[in-house]
Amino acid sequence: MSGNGVDAKAVGMKLRAGDGKLIIELSDLLHGDILLYKPSSAQLHQAAISRSTNSPYTHAAIYVGDGEIAESNVPGGVKKNPVEGILDGAEYVAVLRSQCGFGGDRPRRLKEFVDAVVKEARFYDVATAVRFVAKSREYFAGQLQFVSENYSKYSTTEEYAQKRFICSAFVVACYTVVGIIDSSAQVAYVPEHFSPGHLATDSSFGWLLGYLVPEGVTVPGDDPCRFKGAWIDIGTEWWK
Repeated sequence: MSGNGVDAKAVGMKLRAGDGKLIIELSDLLHGDILLYKPSSAQLHQAAISRSTNSPYTHAAIYVGDGEIAESNVPGGVKKNPVEGILDGAEYVAVLRSQCGFGGDRPRRLKEFVDAVVKEARFYDVATAVRFVAKSREYFAGQLQFVSENYSKYSTTEEYAQKRFICSAFVVACYTVVGIIDSSAQVAYVPEHFSPGHLATDSSFGWLLGYLVPEGVTVPGDDPCRFKGAWIDIGTEWWK
């Protein structure tokens, strides 16, 4: 049993062996889907990320279409990579899809922003990563005051493109430049204070579409994305 009374193993088996709707394929991905990575065997830095953010997820990426994801890694920062690589060393990958939709010109705006950031060739934001835990906790503890003091302040797409990013901060920036996070809400979504774990639990970053899993893997029923709202929970045909 997990701490919330859920039989994780039983629920996990149901996800895998039942109707299978929470197990998806790479071909199901659409522009703007967020991919949250859980390692199968955490290395030291991954274990530290998981422990300090209280989440099984240690990395975040965003799908930009044409079989590619954009992600920020050490040391080279934001790059575009084949989506198949997200499963390398993964126990599973949770996929979130925005309930706001990613139609209109959002795919184009996402691609243009990713290309602009890649062109800048900024290194990974090591300084933010080192100070993340303390700074993030400070930000969220005083978020209301911060919003009050900084209301109406915002960054342009061009300014975001000049920044260095940790993985999850880059995803937040992507959601901002395409307009899912409005410019008036930027002060409540300062990218460098969001971890992969924050994305997993904050519905602003979408609902659970499903999981990408290596062959034979069962998703545990206590995975945090299971409790933020899933597309199948509202009866939608999530694959369309």
